[in-house]
Amino acid sequence: MKSILFYLFLLALCATMYFSGKVTPIIYGVCIFLYAMSVLNSSFKLITGIDVFLKKMTKTRFSAFAFGFGTCTLMQSSGLVSVLAISFLSAGLISLVAGLAIIFGANLGCLTGGWLVAAVGLKIDIAVYATPMIIVGLFCSTSSTKGLKGFGLFLFSIGLLFMGIHYMKSGFDDIKKTIDLSQYAMSGVAGLLVYFLIGIIITMIMQSSHATITLAITALSATQISYENSVAIVIGSNVGSTIMAIIGGISANIEGRKLTVAHVIFNFTTAILMLICVNFFLWLTDYTAVLMNIDSNDYTMKLAIFNSYFQILGVLIFYPLTSVMAKMLNKYIVAKKERSKISTAIYLTDEALKFSDSALNVLVKELGHLYDNASSIIAKSISISKSDINSTQPIGEVIAQRNRAMDINFDELYNNRFKAIYNEIIEYDIEATQNAKPEDVNKFMDIRRLALILAETLKDIKNSQPNFYRFINSQNKDAKEAYDKLRVKILFGLRAVYEAINAPLDENGDFDTDEKLKSLDQLTQMLEYEELHLDVLLRDKRISGSIATSLMNDTALVRSSVKLLKEVVVVLKKYQTPAIKLIDEVGPSKQTKANQEKPAKN
Repeated sequence: MKSILFYLFLLALCATMYFSGKVTPIIYGVCIFLYAMSVLNSSFKLITGIDVFLKKMTKTRFSAFAFGFGTCTLMQSSGLVSVLAISFLSAGLISLVAGLAIIFGANLGCLTGGWLVAAVGLKIDIAVYATPMIIVGLFCSTSSTKGLKGFGLFLFSIGLLFMGIHYMKSGFDDIKKTIDLSQYAMSGVAGLLVYFLIGIIITMIMQSSHATITLAITALSATQISYENSVAIVIGSNVGSTIMAIIGGISANIEGRKLTVAHVIFNFTTAILMLICVNFFLWLTDYTAVLMNIDSNDYTMKLAIFNSYFQILGVLIFYPLTSVMAKMLNKYIVAKKERSKISTAIYLTDEALKFSDSALNVLVKELGHLYDNASSIIAKSISISKSDINSTQPIGEVIAQRNRAMDINFDELYNNRFKAIYNEIIEYDIEATQNAKPEDVNKFMDIRRLALILAETLKDIKNSQPNFYRFINSQNKDAKEAYDKLRVKILFGLRAVYEAINAPLDENGDFDTDEKLKSLDQLTQMLEYEELHLDVLLRDKRISGSIATSLMNDTALVRSSVKLLKEVVVVLKKYQTPAIKLIDEVGPSKQTKANQEKPAKN
């Protein structure tokens, strides 16, 4: 489904660019921006000492706040500083608390730009620095010196970020010229809300809260809108400025996304409070203007004051709650714990290949893992849970309770839970055989044979699975009872194998598996008896000929599977040592950890 949506999105994107050339620079800018984020994260791994530098700069909450304030004062883009903070956090260079403090400082630091615009009409255009940063960064990135190469990638990525922002802004130039605020002139609460939304939208389009404020000032001076409307635009512009952080958070990991959410919460909460208390802050702005000897008609300066109060309010609310906010984000924004769709080998390592004994040991353990997954597939095929295998609940009760057919895709289960491990075992075994001692060659051949036996067992179960699914809820009670008896015997066999694999040592230090192996032999004989019982059902016309044929085939397949499972126990226990536990109840977390610890195979 995801792949279909992706291709539809790609098709829509191409169509948009084809039919509307004006949109292309915007899309181009977003693409450059996202690529720059990826390069930026990579650069951190190469820059020697950046972790030490950032730790010093963000050692305390206040120093992190000051770092955000100073950086934003230089760059004049709180959105860009937020993106950098997200990148630092994603790379594990700073803590979440430090990241939050940087963002709070950046929001306060952007006020310097607002005062420059208001006082002398100045504005730092970060796009001017893009080209030299890209050129210098690209040359430095070709260096063989790790630190210089990392610095080059860092400079290159910052230049790309600037360039991406530049293209996003320039792409909306035509739209910007067509915006006429006078047609939306409104007063009262409705006017506040409408112009608040307009401020958000315009800032998202222009990618610059400064540009939005300038537009509001122009409209105000031309009497297109009221002073209250322009104030609402200023509030909205602060919310709209979070779009850059949101785009930056797309390519971030879960830690970076926490910071993105925090940035949005900061601006939205402050904006809502400002809207609720707008009359008070308008009065406070006018009062401050009088104290500063600012003319009552100098709306440019008054908007700068109002915007300052906006940011100060946010910092006063959230800065003391930085640690609390970090705890809340860690609690409610967590990585989705998903088991990898495709199971892979977890014990096979290059290190173990150096010696025959160690290679054999890890192969035996991996076969235990393979059997564990195979038994799970078999359980699902007869509509029971894997937990029923090692349960102490009577088998008859389990089958009676599991009276709903599980709708499974057997091929998908086989490919996801069995095939990859099976292939890895075969490849590893062949490689181990080449370096094995002559007396160990047959042992490795046994391992391959056992993996093949498990594959054959699943093939038999696959052929029977559709009938188990069909007859669990059959209206023919005799057919249902016959298939339930088969399910009982399969579960009995799975439990016997599980108990044999986990059998304790006897007095002589050997594994006590004889009793369980006898149980599997008895089960085979019982299945032969079941075939004779089918003749009675057919003769009494309690089941049809087609059902009888299905039952005969499936009984034979189950009997074959039980014999194969007995062989699994014999071979596994033959090479198992007391130090090897064949089934470790591998869950998602343990499997992930094992995969992370396993050295990569060459």
